[in-house]
Amino acid sequence: MPRRMSLVALLTVGALLTGGTVAHAAADGTAAPIAARGLAGRAAADPFSPHPGANKNKSKNKNDQRQRGDQGQGQNQKLLRDFTQVLSPVQQSTTQSRALPDNRQLAHSRTITSNTQKTDSHVRNSSAQKTRQSANGRQNAGDQQNAAQSRKNPRNEPAPKPCDPNIRVMTQNMYLGSNFAPLIAAQTLPQFLAGVTTVYQNIIASAPAERAAAVAREIARNEPDLVGLQEVDIVRTGSRPAENVQSDQLNALLAELDRLGHHYETVGIMPGTDIEVPSTLGIDVRLTYRDVVIVRADAARKITLSNRQVQTYVINSTQRSPAGTITDIRGWISVDATVCGRTFRFVNTHLDSTPPLTVQRAQAQELVASAANTRLPVVFVGDFNANASDPDDPTFATYRFLLDQGFSDAWRFRHSGDPGFTCCQAPDLRNSVSSLSRRIDLVLFRGAFGVKNINVIGNRQTDRTPLGLWPSDHAGVVATLRLPGRT
Repeated sequence: MPRRMSLVALLTVGALLTGGTVAHAAADGTAAPIAARGLAGRAAADPFSPHPGANKNKSKNKNDQRQRGDQGQGQNQKLLRDFTQVLSPVQQSTTQSRALPDNRQLAHSRTITSNTQKTDSHVRNSSAQKTRQSANGRQNAGDQQNAAQSRKNPRNEPAPKPCDPNIRVMTQNMYLGSNFAPLIAAQTLPQFLAGVTTVYQNIIASAPAERAAAVAREIARNEPDLVGLQEVDIVRTGSRPAENVQSDQLNALLAELDRLGHHYETVGIMPGTDIEVPSTLGIDVRLTYRDVVIVRADAARKITLSNRQVQTYVINSTQRSPAGTITDIRGWISVDATVCGRTFRFVNTHLDSTPPLTVQRAQAQELVASAANTRLPVVFVGDFNANASDPDDPTFATYRFLLDQGFSDAWRFRHSGDPGFTCCQAPDLRNSVSSLSRRIDLVLFRGAFGVKNINVIGNRQTDRTPLGLWPSDHAGVVATLRLPGRT
């Protein structure tokens, strides 16, 4: 959202003026409201600061990890709806990136499948060859293997299919459902409260659950293995703390996927700003921003995940207010995925878009230095807010930087003459003709990947919801990549 930071500052001021609160998500995914005037002090007390003695006793850490492994071994054999505990970022101005604990690294690798297949290949035999060998009275090693296989498989059941080394990835910004023009234009407290009401009503009118179901249909149609989602938001109302859920796009998405028979699990959640303010409706409105990674979990695919990480960026857009410095926290989620014995790192991010774009460029630099700090092949997906389709756009410099760091743009491998626009539809999503005019949702990779295909999705008239809405103000992108050789 290009004006997200303005919203944060204005909502905070409104909360301060009206006795509202700014809230931060707690470990269970709820939020404990914090008085707006207390934010500055909370920023100073950073609970994510590393413990001074954290690296002094590695053997103790290993023993602790072994004990956790023994306790969690049984759980690792089960499919989980969500093995992520959501913790909140803190409004902070630090000089070190923060790995958010507990939501952040898989203690053990997870095999996301119910498939019991044990081999990636099966023996192929030529009937003509066997005929010739029989005529000559010989039985070679292949015949002996077939005879042994027949004894093990007396019913002659079909051999398992060879493992498919292609990986399908997807990125989709799901969109809150409103822009923040009414809040930005507000000059007085009554105008501000009326603006909160207008934004809330716009969100409800955008039918978030119906739009999430439309995104789910795109996922079911394309069957991506890993999906990076941005702006997977929650809207709640009520008295402080507001807990009446009016929209939860992640729950709506996963529920519709289950209904369609396509099962996905939540890998990680990057919690963003969680803010609550009054309205003219006599209730508070609370908005919680999130980025998410989900993974395909069915018997048709065997994907092992390990080393999940979620980190906030060191540099984020900030605005000063009477409550102190308010930070629009961005970050990234990564997980190492193994398919057919080949491992790569999958990373989802949502870069800042605030002019003069110094924050966006700093975040891109940190993304490469942190999430891509591995010898594994790497795939980046996300809303980069960097226009890859126009070299004259100021944000193109961020895209150019990523290419200069050794990343390739999957879209250019298959559609060099097609602009592949992904942003943006009208704020109310009711524009009759698509208004996509920029390509900012990208699939980038580093390593010897092959690009089998890549397409923009959710941009056709037939993709609209029953109410005639576009699924999001962004189109999605889905790509099939051939993994590099075995690692």
